[in-house]
Amino acid sequence: NMSLNGQPQSLAQQQAAQKSPLLHAWYDPLCNLKTTSTCMRLADLACDGDYKLCVCDMEKKLKVFKGTSLISDYAILDSPIAMRVTYTENSTPRIPSIAVAAGSHVFIYRQLRPYRKWSCPPVDLSKAETDIWAEIKAGTITSADAVSQLMDAREKGSILSSRSIDLLTLDSDVSRQQFIEEMREAPSFLQLTLITCMDIMRKDSDDPDAVTLLVVGTEAGQLLILPQDPSNSAYICKIQLPSTPTTLSIVGLFDVEWRISVICRDCKMYNVKNGDARGSAVLSGVVVDLGSQAVAVTKQEKYVWVATMERTVTCYSNRGKRLKGIVLTEDVADMCVMALKRSKANHVLLVALVTGEICMYRDPTMIYSFKVEKPVTAMICGTYGREENSLVIVHGQGALTIKMWRRTAELDNFAGNTGPPPEQDIPLAVPKKTKLYVEQTQREREMAPEIHRRFQRDLCKLRLTTARAYVKTLTDGFMSSSPLGSQDIRVNVQVQGLGPRFLLKMTFQNATALPIIQSRILFSFDANLYVMGHDPGSCQSILLPILIPSLKHVVETQVLSIDPQGRAGQLLLMLLPYNDQSVASSTNNLTVPLLSASIRMPVSEPLL
Repeated sequence: NMSLNGQPQSLAQQQAAQKSPLLHAWYDPLCNLKTTSTCMRLADLACDGDYKLCVCDMEKKLKVFKGTSLISDYAILDSPIAMRVTYTENSTPRIPSIAVAAGSHVFIYRQLRPYRKWSCPPVDLSKAETDIWAEIKAGTITSADAVSQLMDAREKGSILSSRSIDLLTLDSDVSRQQFIEEMREAPSFLQLTLITCMDIMRKDSDDPDAVTLLVVGTEAGQLLILPQDPSNSAYICKIQLPSTPTTLSIVGLFDVEWRISVICRDCKMYNVKNGDARGSAVLSGVVVDLGSQAVAVTKQEKYVWVATMERTVTCYSNRGKRLKGIVLTEDVADMCVMALKRSKANHVLLVALVTGEICMYRDPTMIYSFKVEKPVTAMICGTYGREENSLVIVHGQGALTIKMWRRTAELDNFAGNTGPPPEQDIPLAVPKKTKLYVEQTQREREMAPEIHRRFQRDLCKLRLTTARAYVKTLTDGFMSSSPLGSQDIRVNVQVQGLGPRFLLKMTFQNATALPIIQSRILFSFDANLYVMGHDPGSCQSILLPILIPSLKHVVETQVLSIDPQGRAGQLLLMLLPYNDQSVASSTNNLTVPLLSASIRMPVSEPLL
């Protein structure tokens, strides 16, 4: 057997081709195409039912393929950003136009001839910047003062134009003065923006050849909806976005209801919908954080599939709700949806990986995969020639591959085990009831009150033992910090020094809402190991005038280790409340410490 390229096929290749749902139609390794998916479209240019492949090359060429040959090659004025096939008239025959976004313009070709040009409207500049350049043109300000004022305007939050940024980047005064002289001769001061993305929106009908409107995203963060037959810089709707848009996904009709999912450079997806008044638009409050930059975006009816740099492919509704996702092991290169006609399944998702593998998914389940020469740079699905379900791939060093869906292929034969696992039909090996189990059950029924009383008695004993252990821990001072009173006070103690002199740095924080006045710190320790009060910097009892809520109070004191062997011990820190002797006899709560903390001292260096 021979392939379509005239090369013999091996037995393994023949078996793989028989199992594949796709037919290999054409492979041209010498096309030398340098393009992306946004610059490729399949269109019926002559309204004869024979669809052609239109490609905008990065070498500023508009190429049209028919069958297995290149039939047209036209030069365009700038590097393309996006290309769309649009219908601007209701006349018959339905001849479409090709809109090519390049730079700040959209070039419209009708019957592959230049027809119209649309330019982005100028960006609104800040009043401070326009006043500075007006003074520069009038000659009432020097170059140094102009640079200083422009820097001040930028620091105050004004977004400067490219002309002002170019002036600020110059180092010497001579070059700045020369640049200002050149700008004085400029006819006008306008700031143009660049187009970053483009798509189409149907006007009043869902038919494939219905009238469409162009939707353009700009570098200035604007989303513009152009009129039916765009010219000059006219637009019928304008939306300001929080960031620069990179990809658009549009559903709905402009005259009825529509919604645009916009993915921006800030790794977020925004939703724009039509307003109450016709021709108006609003930015909805639904914002989806993608987590990383979007690599590829494709639309499936009213759903949006988004592939990110985190190797995930996620499906969202047109309102921004996450529906399902796919986790991959390799980076995603491109993605598209094949709408299968005359088949039980409506759509199949194709994901191209950087390794050259193209995976086919039905919902989140992969049903088939095949490999092409890496890397995959562009991939679209649609009608090519007269075959409805065609796949066009640009890969490798500009090679072009076209595959077509088998008319006899059924997805159910490739789906595999998509339902529940077969193990769930196997019954569990549950052992039979033994005589001992039956006797134990009968005993529990007859002696239920006695069993319940024993359980309650054991539970009370457990609670009593736990309470006694807790009280013993508090009284022995083994807990690091124990609040004994009704006040919530936090303490942190740091022991500094190698010995025999240690510095205790204590930080108290009052977590209550009221201040604590006239509290006192008291230390308790083993007199055979430590001593306090031996010098003015060491006190065994320290008075705290006030503990203000939420503020940290730092207190320092010294401890001297007197043990000849430098053994380590413990210090018990207690924070006592204010004790007035006139009322102490009538109030017993004043004798309870507010806080008790156990300080573990380190081993001390021996006395010299």
